[in-house]
Amino acid sequence: MKKLILIASCVSLAACSQGDAPAEADKEMMAAETTTEDTLEGTYDATGADGVSSVTTVDAEGNYTVSVDGAEVEAGTVVETATQTCFNSAEEGSAPKCWTDGEPAEDGSWVATSDDGETMTIKKRAEKAVAE
Repeated sequence: MKKLILIASCVSLAACSQGDAPAEADKEMMAAETTTEDTLEGTYDATGADGVSSVTTVDAEGNYTVSVDGAEVEAGTVVETATQTCFNSAEEGSAPKCWTDGEPAEDGSWVATSDDGETMTIKKRAEKAVAE
């Protein structure tokens, strides 16, 4: 009976709400979820199968840059889906490149595999403590 009342209440509230309210609630919920320690924001060291190392930095808005030997070689936006991390380069005409992450190793690194079969070993750098 309590479940029925709860369901009926939810249906009534949904019927009475304005069209934009659920989208706003969803945005707020998603924003709250991205504040967890599992956010993409941070700096990552990556080493390809060919031995080339790069550094990828992701900001809070989902923008990323990739640097090799200190020189920026790529920039764009990154999104995380349920199963992959997809990088959308700002380079005109480029297609998103999506990666599937493997299980983390003891040192915190993991192997990411692209849809093309390319592999990279990734490790997120520890965040530096902010002085108060």
